[in-house]
Amino acid sequence: MRSDLPTPRQSTMGHFIAGIVAVLVFISGIAVSAAGSIGGLLDTWNASVTGTLTVQVPGEAKAADKLAESVRDALLKTEGVKRAGVVPRAQAQALLRPWLGDAKLIADLPLPALVDVELAAPSTLTLERVDAAVKAVAPAAIIDDHRVWLNRIAEFAQALGYIAFILIGLALAALTLTVVFATRASLTEYTQTIEVLHLVGARDGYIASQFSWRAVRQALWGGVIGLLAFAPTLLALSWFARRIDPGVLPPISLPLPYWGGLAALPVAAAVIAFVAARATVARALRAMV
Repeated sequence: MRSDLPTPRQSTMGHFIAGIVAVLVFISGIAVSAAGSIGGLLDTWNASVTGTLTVQVPGEAKAADKLAESVRDALLKTEGVKRAGVVPRAQAQALLRPWLGDAKLIADLPLPALVDVELAAPSTLTLERVDAAVKAVAPAAIIDDHRVWLNRIAEFAQALGYIAFILIGLALAALTLTVVFATRASLTEYTQTIEVLHLVGARDGYIASQFSWRAVRQALWGGVIGLLAFAPTLLALSWFARRIDPGVLPPISLPLPYWGGLAALPVAAAVIAFVAARATVARALRAMV
């Protein structure tokens, strides 16, 4: 759109708005990525533990392993149990290696024998049957329902997700206030220009569009810069995440809708700038009448 506003001092204010928008889009990108990654991680955990249990059989290694086999056999005869298998002791020790590191220390630990259980139809009744079958063979055994700790983690992760969305809202609010104050400053600067435009027959809507489309260009440019600056940050975070052992942190990826959200950030900034600038100018012009 052709601009009838003079440009000698426009670059300073334009660079200011573009810079603020770039910072806010960068922050919003971090928040969107955090929210998406948390959601993806919860989905991965939920898919991996739904309908699964772990039975811990304490005791001396050989005796515990033999008792664990008896527990497995009893569970395979239990209604509602799809699969049950004794976890090799070497595999259980490997799970501790990322945390302890020292193989000798791990070998000396009095680890319980583990039975991995998959339920065909998770329900309270099935859990009661499993508990009865396990206690009948190994009264000291402990049944770990993975859903218990997952629900606690899910509550914490959801709180972080809410904080991320609040951060996005604060960034958009800050963008709106920035555009409003910058537009008011421009109105003061271009008072004489506005009077001349009125004299030649320009309507308030046309004058408002001049300011709003200029704000759109500045916000869109700043949004693109902020998104380009965020891209290497996202790649760096992905690289560091891939270096973590899968036993500690399973592989996660950003869901497709969140990629769309990242791409839409500059557009959202431009839309907010357009609405905020147009509303500010329209209100100021009505006050001049």
